[in-house]
Amino acid sequence: MIDRCHLIATSLLLLLLAGCASNDINASTAFDPLTPFPPQATYTWDMAANRLPKDPRLEQLDLNTRITEAANEEFSLRGYRQAATGSPDYRLSYQLSIHTWIGADNSRSVGSLGLTLAEAGSGRRVWMGFARAEIHVGLTDAERKERLRTVVARILKKFPPNQRGD
Repeated sequence: MIDRCHLIATSLLLLLLAGCASNDINASTAFDPLTPFPPQATYTWDMAANRLPKDPRLEQLDLNTRITEAANEEFSLRGYRQAATGSPDYRLSYQLSIHTWIGADNSRSVGSLGLTLAEAGSGRRVWMGFARAEIHVGLTDAERKERLRTVVARILKKFPPNQRGD
């Protein structure tokens, strides 16, 4: 009986790991449950709060433009638009970090992208989204842009947050 249970548990674990391998973008969000999120709002980028790794190899990728464009597109699909003029409702920022592991048999790099939405007036952070994914270096420029948009879309999958509790 124990061997059969062990076999079933091992099979389930292998299926779970296989699913993770094909879908290597992990995303999560957190928000202030007392803050109402309107279906439509405006934001401006808080450029001073944006963070990119200080790595000369990344400078040629124009990551600031790519991240802000992907976020602008995805937020727009959800009713949140970048304010052209006037007083925005929110300030948006991003943080990108890259962690590299070098091993005897394999090496890999994982990128972590965080988006933070803060009230424009108070500066209070009301929503944060995070994603982590393995970096694929052999992608074309178009593939890299699409992958970044997929990452941002995964972060914003449930935005604005459902505050009804159902």
